[in-house]
Amino acid sequence: MAKGIKQGTREDLQGGGLVRSAGGNKAGLLGRSKEEREKGDARILGSGDFVEATLHQSEKLFERKYRPKKAIEDLIKETSETFGVAPEVICSRSRQRKHSAARSAFAYLAVEETGHSAADVARVLGVKRMSVHEAVIRGRTLCAERALVGLERR
Repeated sequence: MAKGIKQGTREDLQGGGLVRSAGGNKAGLLGRSKEEREKGDARILGSGDFVEATLHQSEKLFERKYRPKKAIEDLIKETSETFGVAPEVICSRSRQRKHSAARSAFAYLAVEETGHSAADVARVLGVKRMSVHEAVIRGRTLCAERALVGLERR
């Protein structure tokens, strides 16, 4: 510390905020339009690109969580029609491959695409919440293979 004290004050470590983030170039900050400004302080959050990407991702999650949700009953009906099974089968404990696939696709569409909670889906299916999370993982693959993403928006 004694060496640091002997150095005195350093100009590059003075101040803070936006001016310091811009490398001390105050004149360059004043002429920037709103679109050219960085969204954060690079010393704390990282580059403006990182902050923009994080904000965009947060906005998508927020929208998915709070947008109007399609009723679970409607999703069950549409999923059963798509997979060619009876709606009751999706809520059953049948382990037949076709029934299990329909149930997994339903879980994925309900939780990931429509924004219902895993707990709500678990109550409807009569399983534990963790089982719904596992079904969501299987359902993501099934829906990608069958190009079913978007079923919840019909």
